[in-house]
Amino acid sequence: MTLRWQPNRYIWMGLITLVVLCFLLVIFAPSSGIKVHGSTYSRAPEGYLGWYQYMEEQGSPVQRWQRPPKELLAAAGEDGPHTLLQIYSGLVSKGLVLSPAWVDDWLAAGNSLVVLGISQPVTEAQFKTQQASNQGDVVVMTRRRHPNEFQPLGDSYGAVVWRQNRESGTVVLATTPHLAANAHQSDPGNYAFLSKLVTETGGSIWVDEFLHGYKAPDVIVEEAIGTWTEYLAKTPVMVMVIQLGLMMGVFILAQNRRLGTRRLVPSPVVDNSQVYINALAAVLHKAGSTAFMVDAIAKAERINLQKGLGLTETDDASLQQAWTQRTGQGAEILTPLLKPPQASKPMSDSQINQWLVKLHQVRQHIARFKGRQQQP
Repeated sequence: MTLRWQPNRYIWMGLITLVVLCFLLVIFAPSSGIKVHGSTYSRAPEGYLGWYQYMEEQGSPVQRWQRPPKELLAAAGEDGPHTLLQIYSGLVSKGLVLSPAWVDDWLAAGNSLVVLGISQPVTEAQFKTQQASNQGDVVVMTRRRHPNEFQPLGDSYGAVVWRQNRESGTVVLATTPHLAANAHQSDPGNYAFLSKLVTETGGSIWVDEFLHGYKAPDVIVEEAIGTWTEYLAKTPVMVMVIQLGLMMGVFILAQNRRLGTRRLVPSPVVDNSQVYINALAAVLHKAGSTAFMVDAIAKAERINLQKGLGLTETDDASLQQAWTQRTGQGAEILTPLLKPPQASKPMSDSQINQWLVKLHQVRQHIARFKGRQQQP
């Protein structure tokens, strides 16, 4: 009996473990949700990084929004009007875009909404045409048109871009999500035309990157907690009992398997500070928040440098002068610290490592300076 029971026992343990692993894989399967088409972070032909850099060169106040749009009105303040640009990855219906409650609140405050990628009927127009505008010829690659007399851009078949005026606020819609995509870098009229649309109000310009899956770190944490709460709230009691029974079964079988003398495993010493730092670093890395990380490290290293030189708060010039006088090193060594890289897009790991190596060199010089001071 014993010889027959052991193989069956291992088979059942393996099957139960496999079922549990499959269940956990479904629950914890990573899902980035990033939609690069239409994103100002994307270098792909359908991305908008080229137009975003064009706006920065023009000195326009373009900002990326990585939180739910309903929070935008509070963040924008009352010194409007402002403009929100939404670039969809594909075609969507106008009703879906304008139906959320936050859209009415945004427009009621006198702000503007520019949406690229509104689905409209296909006409007899050619797929690729050149539309005349005050900013130059605009290359349009769509046969979809909207019959509207307000035509900032269009032809005899209808409007490619049209306005929908309201009592307060303005809505600008376009039948193509690729109006100023990277594929149009050689068509200057496209970049200039979209720039004109979003700068007409004269206020701040927000580009909705939350739409493409780019989210602030705290938003990611809140959504993760909310997802698990909703899951547990909607899960039937029987399903939860079955899941708990499977986990308890695996635990009991594992505890009954004795392969030798029982040995106590010492409890590892947990460094809560290190665990918190590792968790925060993982969230920032997942979200691509290199700008936040670079800014935080640069501020901390500057404070360390000032303490090492025996200084309090001071400007860059005074800090460089004190550095040269007390360490004998050139002021250019402090450049990576005083002028950290401006991460307009997520930095690669190699770029971050190179920058950290330069900051480490500054720390080594400060340590040598302190050592010389302590010598009799």
